[in-house]
Amino acid sequence: MKFSRLKYIIAYVCVAGLISGATFMLSYHSTLNQLSQTGAVRIEQARDRLLGQLASFRQLPNYLAKHPKVIAILQGADKTKQANEFLLNTVLISGADNIFILDQSGTTIASSNSNDVHSFLGNNYASRPHVQAAMNGRLGFYHALESSDDSRDFYFARGISLPDTPHAGVVVVQLDVAALEFEWRVDEEVLAFFDSDNVAFVTNRQSLALLRDVSDQNATIDAGRYSQHTLPPFFKHTKTEVFGHTLWKFSNINEIPTRALIISKFIPQIEMTARIFLNTRNAKAAARVQALLVAAVLTVIGLGMWALFQRRQRLADLLTIKETANAKLEARVEKRTAQLRNTQHQLIQAGKLTAMGQMSAGISHELNQPLAAIQNFAESGGKLINRGRDKDAHENFNLIAQQTDRINRIIRSLRAFARKEKETIEPIDLQKVITESINLAAARCEREDVEIIRRGNQSPACVMGGQVRLQQVVINLITNAIDAMAGQTDKVINIYLVQTPNEMRLIIHDNGPGFADAARVFEPFYSTKEVGASKGMGLGLSISYGIIGSFGGDIKCRNHPTGGAEFTVILKPETQGPRS
Repeated sequence: MKFSRLKYIIAYVCVAGLISGATFMLSYHSTLNQLSQTGAVRIEQARDRLLGQLASFRQLPNYLAKHPKVIAILQGADKTKQANEFLLNTVLISGADNIFILDQSGTTIASSNSNDVHSFLGNNYASRPHVQAAMNGRLGFYHALESSDDSRDFYFARGISLPDTPHAGVVVVQLDVAALEFEWRVDEEVLAFFDSDNVAFVTNRQSLALLRDVSDQNATIDAGRYSQHTLPPFFKHTKTEVFGHTLWKFSNINEIPTRALIISKFIPQIEMTARIFLNTRNAKAAARVQALLVAAVLTVIGLGMWALFQRRQRLADLLTIKETANAKLEARVEKRTAQLRNTQHQLIQAGKLTAMGQMSAGISHELNQPLAAIQNFAESGGKLINRGRDKDAHENFNLIAQQTDRINRIIRSLRAFARKEKETIEPIDLQKVITESINLAAARCEREDVEIIRRGNQSPACVMGGQVRLQQVVINLITNAIDAMAGQTDKVINIYLVQTPNEMRLIIHDNGPGFADAARVFEPFYSTKEVGASKGMGLGLSISYGIIGSFGGDIKCRNHPTGGAEFTVILKPETQGPRS
């Protein structure tokens, strides 16, 4: 017993530990998701801020490329000093760092910094990508580390066209990245824009500027951007994936959190990747606090459960004695129940045999129609033989054989109803069943002056059922309607179909007196005829009800508002059509 208790205690401690650990992981995951969403918003804000700053300078080279002063400089109409002064005034007005003009060969012929020690005059920039793009008619954009003063710069360039020279020169606008960063507010999150060489070219932390992030520290970089320069040390970090998020652990950079969630997004307008470094320390601390709270709650619950267990153990001994007594009592009850079930089964079998004996008395009612047809066909056949019409007589004998087979199938169907046998259910044409049933009842209808009217569309209507059994039901409903209208002068039976996507309804309505109690018409031996009448014992509708039920359908009866009884046979439709 003590070992069993110890086992439960260890199991509970393990489960509590797993729940606490799962709480930590779920909380950490949720916090990282929220942090990731925050980082995505911060990157969008930084992107919009930087692109907004650059947008004010993007149109400047387009404007200058068409300015008369610039065109005059290329044509040599303006003196160099005057040209440089114009560009300097433009720089002061626009806020750009420098503006200089290149001739067709890419050599600087005018510059706003002509008076500086590091003047661009005379320098050749033909190999720069932005200059080549401008020469080809596009707006050139480039970024590079300026060798003269180690400044990080953006360049916009636009080609200058003269009437007789399509590519006469290029105007270049230089922007100091540090000046753009100076306008940014101090953000808590560390953010940088990395170029294709994985160099942090734009950042909100100056100590990160020009640091590289590459897995191969010996990888080459763009010689045009960083030639003649020694870049600062590499990022030293280890990369891990947690819940689909990228985490970096740093060891040599104070500006970046020791463990940071990395969110990156490529900015195609400047061909750089924005990367934000989010501190995960608070996220892990919050997850740890939640896990400790869950562990404390589980500890309290465990102590409470232990107290309840002790109390329950005291009751267990008393319950054991009661359970033993109950087990003996239940065994006796089970034995008695088995005996009662056996007796009940015997009573059911006896009742079934009794019902079959009672039902056999009404079989003659179900066979009247085919026997009458056989008699008519036999008499007609004899007359046809006497007249020498052997071919027509042979056809009558074939019809007699069909009616005999039909009698056999009717008896088999009745036996199946009594014994609950499963007959074949297949797609059949309900219109064909109605037609055959009317044909079989035609002689009696003519004899008793009954009119059968088929209404509505008579196109094939396929339902699930049995050909003979369904025909038996229709004939039974028709003959009952004829019996109900006995003694009337006007006798009409209306038959029509109502089809919906889910069911097929066959409606048979007579203009007789209806039923005194329509709710009881399907009860065995219930009949509206006089006692001892030879036309039936009240089993026909009960048998019909069972037949339709075996097809998965239903049959209903009501007194029609305009008079007479109305039977509705509901069957399942079959869209594939009847089988041959």
